[in-house]
Amino acid sequence: MLADLDRAKIVITNYHAFKRRERLELSKGGRSLLQGRGEALNTLETEGQMLQRVMPDLMGMKNLMVMNDEGHHCYREKPGEDDVKGLKGDDKKEAQKNNEAARLWITGLEIVSRKLGINRIFDLSATPFFLRGSGYAEGTLFPWTMSDFSLMDAIECGIVKLPRVPVADNIPGSEMPMYRNLWELIGKKMPKKGRGKTGSLNPLNLPPQLLTALEALYGHYAKTYALWQKERISVPPCFIIVCNNTSTSKLIYDYISGFFHENKDGSTQLENGRLELFRNFNEHGDPLGRPPTLLINSRQLESGDALDKNFRKMASDEIERFRREIIERTGDRRQAENITDQDLLREVMNTVGKEGHHGYLLGSRCEQSRKIWPLGLC
Repeated sequence: MLADLDRAKIVITNYHAFKRRERLELSKGGRSLLQGRGEALNTLETEGQMLQRVMPDLMGMKNLMVMNDEGHHCYREKPGEDDVKGLKGDDKKEAQKNNEAARLWITGLEIVSRKLGINRIFDLSATPFFLRGSGYAEGTLFPWTMSDFSLMDAIECGIVKLPRVPVADNIPGSEMPMYRNLWELIGKKMPKKGRGKTGSLNPLNLPPQLLTALEALYGHYAKTYALWQKERISVPPCFIIVCNNTSTSKLIYDYISGFFHENKDGSTQLENGRLELFRNFNEHGDPLGRPPTLLINSRQLESGDALDKNFRKMASDEIERFRREIIERTGDRRQAENITDQDLLREVMNTVGKEGHHGYLLGSRCEQSRKIWPLGLC
């Protein structure tokens, strides 16, 4: 049986790759000039070209098996139903993005089925039910669900990560623990989407409920870190904060790791990170060669596209530090110059704690503003 497995061709990709790309990059004026008064120019790659790009090793094969991780994001909307209209604000935007992602994902699989053939699809998900805006009642279990393993059982068996919740709630008189619905308490005080919307918000003026939650979790982390140090475990534990948008994540990143505050006279002054183990600067204000705290927009990295200008600006310092680290570790300047920004950050994220890779000893924490939805094709 092992010999049969060795013969298998496996492609692991992301659903974003199913988006058909432009074969010819044209400006709006250039497109109009070439098109003239004729039919609209079709410069998108064909379905076959898209498959050749995404899964070249599988071309010519038939009857593939597909495994969808986070499969609850892969569905076809209910025909004739549009329950997005009844939503407002961020809920509406989130539902629209979920539907766009699901549409791209399922359409890509339908192309694979038409061109190559799919024998069987397995959806893997901890939440196998329809999302809000799908046209189905939110929380309706997928009718094709065949196996259900409870989250508590998975935690007890060590299959999934053990969630940590801040327990040091020092505000008396509440019927519900404050940290159970933290966002409801601080949401209106936090910035909306887009880095420019942070306005004059100061990382040191974050809501006290958020700061005490961070301090409580950091206290748990510091104890675990000390235990690992005592046992001489070379790689530190990883602390992950997932934020709802890049504006929020940048503020929390600055508070945790340190940032330069601009004074009225135009000069800058370092405000070092408030969580000591996660500081990216030493006591003299010099940036550390290996920053223990990393700002990541996972949706940006997983899309396969070039980094957004705003995120590139936010992450420019850490990107350059990792390029220098490549040169110091390998002595190969060309290797550091040839790797793209997104590929560099993606490798750092994928190799946290792995000796001999960029992510080794990336100390302690990485922050994600978006969740990732990987796709596996076998």
